[in-house]
Amino acid sequence: MLKSRISTIAILGLTIAVALVLIIDRGGLIAWSAFVIGVVLLAKSWFKPRKLDLVLAGGLAIFSLLAWLGSFYYVISTYESGEVIELTIDTKSGLHTARLWVFEHGGPGPVIYYDAEPEAAESLLAGRSLQFTRDGAVNTQIPNARRVEAIPEEEASGILEAMATKYGDRMIAADVYYLLVGRPRDRVALVIRLDGV
Repeated sequence: MLKSRISTIAILGLTIAVALVLIIDRGGLIAWSAFVIGVVLLAKSWFKPRKLDLVLAGGLAIFSLLAWLGSFYYVISTYESGEVIELTIDTKSGLHTARLWVFEHGGPGPVIYYDAEPEAAESLLAGRSLQFTRDGAVNTQIPNARRVEAIPEEEASGILEAMATKYGDRMIAADVYYLLVGRPRDRVALVIRLDGV
């Protein structure tokens, strides 16, 4: 019984610690659920230990992991079913690659919405050149990148409508991703126009 109780506390402690790190970094329903349920199970197993506690602790850890992996698989498989271009961006830490949806919205060249890592956003906003691949063709250019928060509301709505027109129900995947897995708090939302492509 003592060995089972120690194993239960160890599994729950690790699950709670991982969930807390994820909550601080990005939030998400999976992390919050694992944290709350883990704390409740830990308190229960501490004050009223039972053999079933080990099964519940293991189940929580496995279910949380599978929920994360399942969410990522769903989002990535849905995302890759749309037209995706690959960007290669030179950042302070080296080359960074991203696969992003592309769509048309007024003006010359396609538009990309990118929830970018800070270093990639810094490079794009500084006007450094990037390389992109679309339909097998590789091009290099200096992109026109803007923060979403700096774009007038009417223009931002038009961009989102153009994206929704092209990708339709696939856009639900992004909502599912942010709801279940969360969004890293350091991300910078950008709209990038690849002029004349």
